[in-house]
Amino acid sequence: MKKIITKTVLIALVSLSIIACDSVDFGDINDNPNAPSTAPSAGLLTNSMVAIGRPWTPSGLVMSTAAMLYSQYLANGQYPDESRYVDFNWNYYTYYAGPLRDLQEVINVKTGSEALDATNTIAVATLTRAYILHTMTDRWGYIPYSETLQGQENKTPKFDSQEDVYKGLFNEIDTALGMIDLTAPSPKGDILLNGNMARWIQFGNTLKAVMALRLSKRDVDLGGLAKTKFNEAIENVITTSNENIKYTYLSDDNNDHPLQDRFVDEGRKDWIMSDVIVNYMIGNGSNTAPQDPRLAKYADPVVGTNTFIGAEYGSGNDLVDNFSFITKNIIENGTAPAMIFTAAQMHFSMAEAVELGWMAGSAQDHFKMAIQESMNQWGVDAGAATAFINGYTYNGMQSIAEQKWVALFMQGYESWAEWRRIGGPATIQPPAIMLNGTGVPQRQAYPSTTPSINKVNYDAAVAAQGPDDLDTKLWWAK
Repeated sequence: MKKIITKTVLIALVSLSIIACDSVDFGDINDNPNAPSTAPSAGLLTNSMVAIGRPWTPSGLVMSTAAMLYSQYLANGQYPDESRYVDFNWNYYTYYAGPLRDLQEVINVKTGSEALDATNTIAVATLTRAYILHTMTDRWGYIPYSETLQGQENKTPKFDSQEDVYKGLFNEIDTALGMIDLTAPSPKGDILLNGNMARWIQFGNTLKAVMALRLSKRDVDLGGLAKTKFNEAIENVITTSNENIKYTYLSDDNNDHPLQDRFVDEGRKDWIMSDVIVNYMIGNGSNTAPQDPRLAKYADPVVGTNTFIGAEYGSGNDLVDNFSFITKNIIENGTAPAMIFTAAQMHFSMAEAVELGWMAGSAQDHFKMAIQESMNQWGVDAGAATAFINGYTYNGMQSIAEQKWVALFMQGYESWAEWRRIGGPATIQPPAIMLNGTGVPQRQAYPSTTPSINKVNYDAAVAAQGPDDLDTKLWWAK
């Protein structure tokens, strides 16, 4: 009987405890600490920055062979179709689904957070996002912007005009710069500038100045907005080559230089130096002693010789070993950096701003400084650099266009954008045979699936911007 009573009491107590569970908070007892429901912002920030150096599209952002072919720095070997513009449609969906989504999640996680690094993390994510979107609109023109990254709420975002994208990005950059707190902790996961917020101020202002100058032909239409934004930014941009903003590759095969992968790991020789840039840099010199000493830093002589020879652009150059290749310091170096913005680029921009009447000073002095910083960037002998600069006759905007093109070697999309805006050497001409378009491309066509999955907005963008082909000039280039 005693045992029965004892069991009854125990059952009652257990039952009571089970009933009480309805109001008991077990805290995080069932949470798996190794499977967080929210992705860490540090990892997402890193992923988005890795995409700058090695994105999931063939074109790349800072290391694009297609853009370097557009700028005619490179020629093809035995397969010339790439230099004849065989590629028509270019996929931007991986940017939205990859780095832009990651950056938006970083911003979402940190917004309202009490973490000490919250505002600086949001600022860095916003500036990185602005850089990617700026590169995108300069490739396609109208792009989804104001309605993008809304997930299931909006699967068919509208395409915003390039004017609206630029204005929106200026606002984003200004907001981000205003958030930066040099006394607060740096964001975790920043592989681009290692959490140096003073450098992020330089990054944001340099990006802003580049964007503002890209609108030089539209400044009057914009009521002086381009000039205003340029002058807001120019005092805080990079000005010396040791401040150049670059993507640093690693020796690990998962994040090493893409060209090292092709030339060394895969043993491919698809790209060689084009006759356009080689002949331009030889100038009044010879193919063994070029006028421009940077050529010996950009390229190697033909194997077994001390002679620089460029391959005919747009042709099939089967005997690739008869031509110069990009220097081994790049194509055989997995850790060679890829430049995003350089001091040379900014001094050329300042020279142009003086020519435009946007700022005071000597255009020629900034022009000379631009070439000097380019020489410094490439490690050219000081005496050779001085001799070249002193022997160059400055001729205003044409000189700026040509020498900026030379200095932007390996910065494919920046160079192509500047060529579309201000030109370059007269020898940049379309190839004799073209598979698409009627000239050097002015833009890239939208992904081939876009007309079917977002037809209404695609049709509206094409109606406003022009045909979805390689020939349609972008708003800022007209």
